[in-house]
Amino acid sequence: RLSIDAWKSDWGPESAWLKKFDESLRKAREKGLASMDRFFKECEVHAREGRRFIHFLRKTSSTTRSMQQERQLDTFLQIFDLLEVVLAEVKFFEVKLDEYAPAVPYSKVSDARYYS
Repeated sequence: RLSIDAWKSDWGPESAWLKKFDESLRKAREKGLASMDRFFKECEVHAREGRRFIHFLRKTSSTTRSMQQERQLDTFLQIFDLLEVVLAEVKFFEVKLDEYAPAVPYSKVSDARYYS
């Protein structure tokens, strides 16, 4: 539970994530392509770490069979609560990565300069 709390983004409630994501992306854009690449890489790493938590929780749930029924139920409910939190955040970041992040980082596409 503590590891997941430390992993979660500090963007507040789920209803604020889109606004926080857009603000962070805007700031990264203002700093340039390398900053955008870093931002998307951080999002990718965050989602990958969340996936690891999901696998760990799945594995943990399979080891509860030998527990007393009351403890088993308590453990199951705790795992469910944690999965709910982790899945929501992982899915948000994965969707945003699919929506915004290119397969090839912008800074690697071309050295061409565009002038307006």
